[in-house]
Amino acid sequence: MTDTLESLRLKQGFSQKDIANKLHVTIPTVSSWELNKSRPRPKFIPLLAEVLNTSADNIILLTNTKKVSKK
Repeated sequence: MTDTLESLRLKQGFSQKDIANKLHVTIPTVSSWELNKSRPRPKFIPLLAEVLNTSADNIILLTNTKKVSKK
């Protein structure tokens, strides 16, 4: 299984609300990152990596991938 922001969050036992509180963002912001509707600002990359116990490079890779819509 390929890691996603959501799977990394769940592995750490956090809810979207937990991540939002730790990073001082809104729950919809976290949801948007997980759904690849938006990307975290650069200042959040190292913080997100630390909270999710992964590398900043991995966060960048996970959030730079656009979902391909099926027709």
